Amino acid sequence: MPKHAHQRPKPNEIVIARAEPTPSVKEQLNALRERLLKEHLAEEAKARAEEPSGGGPVVANVPRAGEGYGVGAGKGSMGIQQDPQFLLYYQMVQDRIKKAWNYVGGSGDLTTSVTFAIGSDGNLTGVRLTQSSRDPAFDDSVIRAIRRAAPFPPPPEKYRPEFGEGVDADFKLGELKS
Repeated sequence: MPKHAHQRPKPNEIVIARAEPTPSVKEQLNALRERLLKEHLAEEAKARAEEPSGGGPVVANVPRAGEGYGVGAGKGSMGIQQDPQFLLYYQMVQDRIKKAWNYVGGSGDLTTSVTFAIGSDGNLTGVRLTQSSRDPAFDDSVIRAIRRAAPFPPPPEKYRPEFGEGVDADFKLGELKS
């Protein structure tokens, strides 16, 4: 009989096949989640390394021509103002509004959008709801907080026209509570 021929077991001999254990569905999902999380974190780290630091964009009603402090390629803001002086003032205004804000209840995903105007002397010259959260009590609480936070320090001189015409702001309940 050739050396490579398949040998049959003897009649009373028991042969057990060895199989590798198959991971459960739960184990497979956990391994997939882990792999996807690692990939996502690597992509986020790469994106952060490529982006300049700072907060997110602030929407301005008036597009400004020019170059300089913007983020990314190109010139002008196309309605997005990213000059540090603008952002610092805008953030200070939002912080004051947040401190003046009070609201109990509601789901964390409530968001309302408003436009508010600040005069050259820092007084609030107008505030209006531009998109409702569909929770009138939450919408009213945001409007009240803006009014309570006023007057503000005068806006930076070069941005007085933008603040005078009104800037858009989104208020999210989850962020206001933090």
